[in-house]
Amino acid sequence: MEPCAGIESFIRAEQFTKFSPDGLYRIQTKNQSAHSREDKDKERRNNLMILPEMTCKPAKIRDSRKSTRLPSEDSSSGESIVMGIPSKRDTGTSRGRTRNPRGKQGRNKVDISETTVGGLNGKKVKRVPKATEITTGNSPTMNSPTIPTQEQINPEEKFQRILSENLRDYSRQRMRALHMSLRHFSNVEARITQKELTQAFQDNQMKLSGRVNQYLIDRFEDNRGIDCEYLYRFLTEAHLQSGRDSVIALQRRNYLETQTEVTSEERDADLILRLEQLLIDNQGYINIEALRENFQITDNDKSGKIDRNEVVDICSRHHTPLYGALFKSLLRRCDEEGNNIVSWPEFLNFLDLAQQNAQKKNPSLLEIPRKIRSRTPVTPSAIDELSEETKSRLVSKLRKKVSLVKDRALSLKQSEETQKTMEMNGDTPRGEEREKTPVTEERKRIVASKRKSEPDMNTTVLESVDTDNDFESQLTSSPPPLMSESPNTCTEETSEHITGPTTQPECSQSAPLLPASEAPVLIEDSNNTENLPSLPSENVADCAGSTLAQNKHGNLTFSITTKGRRIDFQSPCGISNDHVVLDPPTQRLKLDWVYGYRGNDCRSNIYVLATDEIVYFVSNIAVLYNRQTHKQRHYREHSEDIKCLAAHSNRNIVVTAQRTSNTCPQKQACIRVWRADTLHTTYVLGAGMFQKSVVAVAFSGSSDLLAAVDDSPEKRLTLWDVSSGTLKGDTVVNTEVICDLQFNTKYPELLVISGKEHLSWWKIYPDSHVIQPFAQPDYENYLRAKYVICLAHNERGDLMTGDSNGTVYVWGDGGNKITNFIKHAHDGPVFTVLCMKSYILTGGRDGFIYCWQFNKNMDKDGMLQLPKSEGGVRLLSLHDEVILIGTTVNSMLSITSSKKHSPLKGVALDQVPITQGHFSEVRGLAVISGSVTLGSIVTAGTDGILCWYNPHGRDPVCKLVLKGVQFLCVDALPSGARLALGTRTGHVVILDIEGVSSTEAFNQKLCKDKITTVKFSPGGGFVAAGSADCCIYICSLIDKEDGLKCWELTGKFKDHTGPLQALDWSTEPRNSSYLIKSCTSVPEQFVWNVSDFCLTDKLDTLSVKWHSETCPVDVSMCGLWSSKQARNNEVHCMTIHPNNGLVAIGDSSGHISLFRYPYFKQGAFCHTYKGHSCVRNLVFSEDGQCLFSVGGRDLAILQWEVT
Repeated sequence: MEPCAGIESFIRAEQFTKFSPDGLYRIQTKNQSAHSREDKDKERRNNLMILPEMTCKPAKIRDSRKSTRLPSEDSSSGESIVMGIPSKRDTGTSRGRTRNPRGKQGRNKVDISETTVGGLNGKKVKRVPKATEITTGNSPTMNSPTIPTQEQINPEEKFQRILSENLRDYSRQRMRALHMSLRHFSNVEARITQKELTQAFQDNQMKLSGRVNQYLIDRFEDNRGIDCEYLYRFLTEAHLQSGRDSVIALQRRNYLETQTEVTSEERDADLILRLEQLLIDNQGYINIEALRENFQITDNDKSGKIDRNEVVDICSRHHTPLYGALFKSLLRRCDEEGNNIVSWPEFLNFLDLAQQNAQKKNPSLLEIPRKIRSRTPVTPSAIDELSEETKSRLVSKLRKKVSLVKDRALSLKQSEETQKTMEMNGDTPRGEEREKTPVTEERKRIVASKRKSEPDMNTTVLESVDTDNDFESQLTSSPPPLMSESPNTCTEETSEHITGPTTQPECSQSAPLLPASEAPVLIEDSNNTENLPSLPSENVADCAGSTLAQNKHGNLTFSITTKGRRIDFQSPCGISNDHVVLDPPTQRLKLDWVYGYRGNDCRSNIYVLATDEIVYFVSNIAVLYNRQTHKQRHYREHSEDIKCLAAHSNRNIVVTAQRTSNTCPQKQACIRVWRADTLHTTYVLGAGMFQKSVVAVAFSGSSDLLAAVDDSPEKRLTLWDVSSGTLKGDTVVNTEVICDLQFNTKYPELLVISGKEHLSWWKIYPDSHVIQPFAQPDYENYLRAKYVICLAHNERGDLMTGDSNGTVYVWGDGGNKITNFIKHAHDGPVFTVLCMKSYILTGGRDGFIYCWQFNKNMDKDGMLQLPKSEGGVRLLSLHDEVILIGTTVNSMLSITSSKKHSPLKGVALDQVPITQGHFSEVRGLAVISGSVTLGSIVTAGTDGILCWYNPHGRDPVCKLVLKGVQFLCVDALPSGARLALGTRTGHVVILDIEGVSSTEAFNQKLCKDKITTVKFSPGGGFVAAGSADCCIYICSLIDKEDGLKCWELTGKFKDHTGPLQALDWSTEPRNSSYLIKSCTSVPEQFVWNVSDFCLTDKLDTLSVKWHSETCPVDVSMCGLWSSKQARNNEVHCMTIHPNNGLVAIGDSSGHISLFRYPYFKQGAFCHTYKGHSCVRNLVFSEDGQCLFSVGGRDLAILQWEVT
């Protein structure tokens, strides 16, 4: 006999038949007494209790060893127990006995010894087989295979590994279904029979090997049956070791400790590698083109995104080999916003790349498409299955129908000829109006019946229908159609006109591009705006979009129709409609950096995580910033602005709460619980429960309890368990304003809430779901402030409060009495208190940070003043030895605390802020292409702040504050030495920039309405300002007699009928004069001559090159106006990539859409990204590597990487 090579061959060897749970080798008799059976049951129960301490030592030898044969060679051995899987059982017995491999002859050769049972009265002795000594030597023999030692194998782990292999093909859902089946069959003692266990496996289509099944029965069965709960726990533990993707994902989710940070590139590479392995293992093939075609058909909005369920449905219809956790991971990766809307171009990109890599690794996969096509069955036509008699009868019926149609058509033709003859003679029959409608309806009915009479069934039927071709041509002969295709031609003529309803073509929002009209088109004089016709309001929705047309001269034209108006454009030279690509662009956007911080109206919003990252928020994005590596990660699953933030004591679980949307009721206030290491959401709490917003959240010590207060009139207080997502209690606070919320560090059951004329202590009982008021403040003779703004606890349980009077009170040891205080700590409200060992740091609206010794006298021991431009101190947080400072103007600064003395002794602010932003609406955005000292991006807001950024270093550079000025737009010269700004009050401001200082060169109020856009001319000698009063103002740099230069208002254009949206200057002067292209959202587009301040004929501007392309109302953007972005939202801005192959669109819903440029034809697909509540401005960087966007009131400045 061959020696056993390993443990699996060892446990399946014929010599060994059963594995004992306690790891002891035993010999049992064939027939046992009642006493021995009771011992066996007791022993099994003991084995269940000592399962983890299983050993692999041989049992003590009861009888003398007289034979060298193995137990399995003994014919009378009822059950031989050896480390391994139970042996094959005799199906003829209830419990099963070991089959004797030697048969009957082997039984006659077994040595036995007679032993008296009980040893009394000379009863007949019972034959008991002799135990055989098992050889455990190093060298195996024929009759004694090698037995692994304790150091080599753990029997418990080995069996779980084998069981895991049996359970690897079954999902967690299948395991839960098995659990339900076991509970269904179990009795009150949670016991089932062997038959019921087998039935449970069969009901859930789970197949285990016979030895594994028998082992489970032997291990978990006692005299009352099989313990199904203990059995299921054992199966679950084995299933957790199966290595399934869903099991691994579950383990990662439930593992609360911080995991190693994985970059997005590494996650994508791992996802592609798993897809490759799936295709190789399953020999799978994905028809990318078929999926692309179905996705394009489903994507009615042409936004590049469709519903997740539709993606799953399309993939299942095409039998795509994607399933399980891998499929879900891929869908989640392509759903960056977390709203179940999948980017299908990104989805196909992953599949295509994985399939290409898999085919390179395994060339046999290249043959799968050919095999699939060869196996594709040819579906026979329904007519082929009919008999010849049925076919002939069908053809005769069709011929009869055709003859009837011919007769009706002839009669109709004769009546028309008669009518024409009467009209020529001047005889108009009575009831003419009454007869026109029936004739028209009769014509339509005949055409419809004619079309129905032409089914594509077989050649015979087609021949019979083809006899009516002449009749059909007569029916369709009519005046030329309204629109028809024509070759693309380029002439020197171009025109823009606005037509009335009589010349408006019929169009559809989702229909393909319509052919052109050959009928004469009314051309309105673009210089005359007094008689501009408009479409009826009831037709606006039906006619919004863009069309391709052909004018009466046969020239290809484009048109834009929206908001009741239509504009036609002459096609530029070299444009062909036949080669327009409708696919989405190959470039994509990836959120790279977020500038800004929300400290103006939010508190307790900076925390330090276990990953050594700083977490804060702005807009609807939670930012995780690593100071060491200067990298950001972003949690982007909120649908509205985040209002508060809290971190668990393990510094890995983070909760963020959002407000309710003012415009979309579906976006409700809620709390999202997520992991900082993986950015995966674990729970969403309180959806539909909170009103307005959640204003404060806090964790209770090291526990998983979270307290939250919403902004409802009664200020509802709720308590949650973030580990299970369950509500543990709720009550109402009944105060007007809530400012802060904190648990006591020493007494985690005590909760403190502060607000307007409010300070209260609450005690929580999570087990009984009760939150009770505990105490009210006892001010005694101390001054009570109107607002208690901030709270802080030290390790001893003392509470420090800062109020609107500038006073800091100390409430000792969790009590409600004042034990110490700092009177007039700040000149104004105290916004934050930070406890540091024996010191207290306070910050206030006055912009000062003070350090106080925590003693009886509360002595001041250091101070730091922030620059005036940084406002007040909103929050102080400690990160190692660095103190983080959040300001009220939405900047984040840092200082390194002193080690030897007071934390503020001899310290200074770091030169480069961590981030900076605006605290009021930001709309102005411009690129500085040739800046050397300053950043290449500048922003302007209604807070009067100008911020410069360096997109390559991802750093804020500097800021300039002009108080009392509300900037709405900004433009800069390429050198950055001069800025032009427009204000909400109608002023135009021109600043000369020198280093970090500025000089005002021009400041004049040009109109009563706001200035919406400003643009420098290419040479920098003119500034054009568009206003909401429908006018364009030109400011020029004029030489004075004294040799100085100054800016003056030199002209005005006033022919627009709507507020100005964008302006573009020509690259070079034409006839010694620059041209200006302007547009409004009405829509309108005009071209002006700066020298004579008059409109220019567009026939002369086809070859003009423009210095910038920011006008969405243009011939190159005609296709935009039929897209979802233009139909459902307002298009606020657009920008062209420096390489002129890409255009980015920003709309009022907060989406950034990426299209191919130029965008002539409707129906083009795009990539859409959500980053703002409303996109106000966009601009590409000089090198085109990144895109900047500003969101207006959400105060966010986002930098997107173009990949």
